[in-house]
Amino acid sequence: MIKSILTSLVVSLALAGFSLPATAQTPIAASAREVAVNDLAQIIEDEFFDAERAAAIAAGLRAAQDDGAFSALSDHEALATALTARLAEEDRHFGVNYIGPEAAAAAMSGPRDPQAGERRERPADRWAPLRRQNFGFAKVEILAGNIGYIDLRMFAPIEGAEQTARAALEFVAGTDAVIFDVRQNGGGAPSMVQYLISHFLEPGGDTLINTFVSRDLDYPNQLWSLPSHPAGHRPDVPLYVLTSARTGSAGEAFPYHLQALERATLIGETTYGAGNPGGTFLTESGFSIFVSTGSARNPITGTNWEGTGVTPHIETSADTALDTALAHAYGALLERDVDEGARRTLSWALEALNANAAPVSLSEAELARYVGSYGIRGFTIEDGRLMYSRDGRPGAALQPLGDHRFRLAGDDNARFVFVVDGSGPASRLDLHLGDGRVLGNARTD
Repeated sequence: MIKSILTSLVVSLALAGFSLPATAQTPIAASAREVAVNDLAQIIEDEFFDAERAAAIAAGLRAAQDDGAFSALSDHEALATALTARLAEEDRHFGVNYIGPEAAAAAMSGPRDPQAGERRERPADRWAPLRRQNFGFAKVEILAGNIGYIDLRMFAPIEGAEQTARAALEFVAGTDAVIFDVRQNGGGAPSMVQYLISHFLEPGGDTLINTFVSRDLDYPNQLWSLPSHPAGHRPDVPLYVLTSARTGSAGEAFPYHLQALERATLIGETTYGAGNPGGTFLTESGFSIFVSTGSARNPITGTNWEGTGVTPHIETSADTALDTALAHAYGALLERDVDEGARRTLSWALEALNANAAPVSLSEAELARYVGSYGIRGFTIEDGRLMYSRDGRPGAALQPLGDHRFRLAGDDNARFVFVVDGSGPASRLDLHLGDGRVLGNARTD
């Protein structure tokens, strides 16, 4: 009977562009509370991927209801919160919300015209909600030292996001290392995980990335690497993934599988620990519940990250993960046989990173040693900072690096190196450029 009044949403509501409406606290009667708990328990029993565990979880929920565990809860929202807390101990993906009967009915039957009350056609562009979020690609840039950086906030289905994903990979195609930031990634579609991992593996499609098991399948559903990739393959580029305790679901699958393949260095915090994908189900009384209808099984580890999270290779706070990854990348690349230009770029980037982590502080008396004119270049002090100006143009602040070295803030294309004798003023300025040239400037004032 329960089956006849429930509709399963095969795609997560978030990925489908359906947002749960905010609701105030709404009272719930004891009889309605009992119906709600029993309906949700039946969904779990029918849909949770492990039939034996499903029956046990559902039975536990019903027993708790009979024992009065929820009797003090007088509103729908409090009941949803309590059920989520209880069920999350069984599976991190469990989540119960109260959206109200009208919203549930609308989600079950499809979009309706709010004025006419009639059903209207779904938007022609079903990817519009995700496109407004750039399919999760929040930032793609080249960091100092020629390091590619991709801040990915969700794993959107590759069907709609392929062009954007390919553009991101192609933008960092010339970098010497790549950093993926999934510290704010709550999950998404396995197809994007497959797409991105395949780019960093050998072509051929002979790498089994993941296996999904489900009570609805007679055999495991296997996720293999792509035989060829639209953005090409980069099996040898150093790869880093930043994680946090908020990283969840597919956001965890990406670093977990790369770690198992020994293809990336993970840096940050142990992730949330939600390893079983699924979908959202609704009840006529207005509750929604996310149920894991499958479970990931990595072919190398034989398990997944459910309940334990993904443990990074280098553990540090989420706030310091990026700088830690950059320092590791710079150091690793400097150990390689790189040309003089690359070595200079990496050394300067590492120097700036260290200076940002431990700023060099100079008194005005120390800065005064550098003040003066050196040909067309002039240096003054403003608000305790050494300022640089060329040909009388407006000044720009310099960041001290130690050993009489400075750089323009945020600029690693040049170094200002003052030549000093003893404790006196500087006698010369050498401007070192990124292409290897050195422009000598004797003091002229």
